[in-house]
Amino acid sequence: MYWICFGESAKGCLSVARHRIAPDMPKEKIIALLDDYTQGDIRNVGNRAAREDILFPWQEEQDADPAWMRDYIDRHWEAFGRLDEVDKAVIWAAGGNAVEQCGLRYVVSRLYERRVPVWLAEVEEIPLGEIKEEDEGRIGGAVSVVTGSRVLNFLLRFVPQPLVRRYAAHVSRRVRSERAKEGRVRYSGVGEMDSGAARYFYRRRRLLTETEQGLLLTEWKRMQEENAPLRVMASGRPRSAAIDFYDEAILACVSTQERRAALTVGKALVKLAEAGDCVSDMMIFSRIRALGAAGRLEIVRDAPTYRDMTIRKIRS
Repeated sequence: MYWICFGESAKGCLSVARHRIAPDMPKEKIIALLDDYTQGDIRNVGNRAAREDILFPWQEEQDADPAWMRDYIDRHWEAFGRLDEVDKAVIWAAGGNAVEQCGLRYVVSRLYERRVPVWLAEVEEIPLGEIKEEDEGRIGGAVSVVTGSRVLNFLLRFVPQPLVRRYAAHVSRRVRSERAKEGRVRYSGVGEMDSGAARYFYRRRRLLTETEQGLLLTEWKRMQEENAPLRVMASGRPRSAAIDFYDEAILACVSTQERRAALTVGKALVKLAEAGDCVSDMMIFSRIRALGAAGRLEIVRDAPTYRDMTIRKIRS
């Protein structure tokens, strides 16, 4: 049995969770695809040249480590090739996450050819009472901080990991409490879960019928044929969209005062997530550049990263 997920945060979460829900499963059987199939040309997602800018959008950053970039890209293509060895699979995907739902459809299209049995662990809502408090030392996934202060960002790099994990656990409990509505918590991505939530969704995994797999395959082929620049969630399913689909939401997060683009990126991520749209930070940054070029916002100080670029709203 293999577990298949999308993104490094999801893999980190599941690598921790497996100790409690499937202790006999080797970590090596967790396969994480790192590409984002909501963006770009998907007619042949095995085309390295066509996918590299989407797979690693940070290439222009001055401090991007070439070795880390190559390792990241290689990890994706290794996982991509390993789908051919899968004999049975549990696919982990959040119901409202376009990246994970597009990934689900692609993986099913690969496995359907060999009639591989596929279970779906669909991450959505969970009763608050089902979430057990986790050991702070077992926090998985990725922890990052974006602030308006470069000095603070620099200093945070030197905080000891035990303190970072304790802080992450504290924030996790606070956010979980804030997000709870009517005694339930909704997750917008697999990487947001702790082990207690993962155990809950794993128990409720279900075997996809051949009809269900065929439908997912059909939807993937349709998106390939349309090959739109963007795919978004609508009525619970991914659909093709124009590249400017999120522009109004992004513009609503731009301040009239000169601010770092990182703050707009962060606000837009939260705003879109609250609406059920999970998108990447670099996709938002690319749209900020496009909106600046179109004269819909002002790029006051240009820079290769959103941490260093400053922008403001154009007063009408």
